[in-house]
Amino acid sequence: MFNKVFDIAAQAMSANRLRMNTIASNIANAETTRTAEGGPYKRRDVVFAAADIKDDFRTELDQATLKNVKVAAVLEDQQPARMVYDPGHPDADPQTGYVQMPNINAVTEMVNMLNASSAYKAAAEVASVTKDMSQALNRLAERV
Repeated sequence: MFNKVFDIAAQAMSANRLRMNTIASNIANAETTRTAEGGPYKRRDVVFAAADIKDDFRTELDQATLKNVKVAAVLEDQQPARMVYDPGHPDADPQTGYVQMPNINAVTEMVNMLNASSAYKAAAEVASVTKDMSQALNRLAERV
């Protein structure tokens, strides 16, 4: 039973680590106006999905429904680029002087980073508490 809880916590930690890395990439590219694909960097977002656990766990956990987390996709934000007037910029439109900038809001990204970090810490705490419970049960079993 404890192994399933560890698996769930590990999957949640892995998914949130990917989310934090994606957010860090968004922040790092907030001023990138030229990419290999052409145009400005496009914000990316990680999409999570609930995944069924392979074993039927309900009888062991009082009919609780457990789900695992998985990364369903990493999607590019389809919002249009921000237009910034900067005629001296090398990527400025020669006619208008506007530059297409990434559609990234640093405040939104920082809030998302805090959220992902909190979720990661919560999953790590679940693993830690589960380990402590397992060790306590092992000590009790040795006494019997």
